Amino acid sequence: MRTKIAAATLMAVVALAGRTLAHEGHEHKVMGKVVTIDEKKIEVEAVDGKKVTGVLGAETKYLRDKVPAARTDVKVGERVVIVVVQEKNVQNVKQVLLGAAAAEGSKR
Repeated sequence: MRTKIAAATLMAVVALAGRTLAHEGHEHKVMGKVVTIDEKKIEVEAVDGKKVTGVLGAETKYLRDKVPAARTDVKVGERVVIVVVQEKNVQNVKQVLLGAAAAEGSKR
């Protein structure tokens, strides 16, 4: 009985450690629509319906169709891909990738 409990505890510790290490410091891409954006953070509703909030900083890069853009170019409701890196329980946004600008007069 004691062996089973020890084995179950060991498996739980290994599973949780692997899960934590898999996310810390690695880039993750989230595709969805911008729910809110301000100077400090962006919230995106991912295609699976989950909302992801990331911290924007001076190092955050903004690109529209591979061309440098600005934070002010990002609009609520716009489709984006954000590249986040989790560090110390904070999701820092490395990049905000915007699609090509819609032609004037065309519908999105």
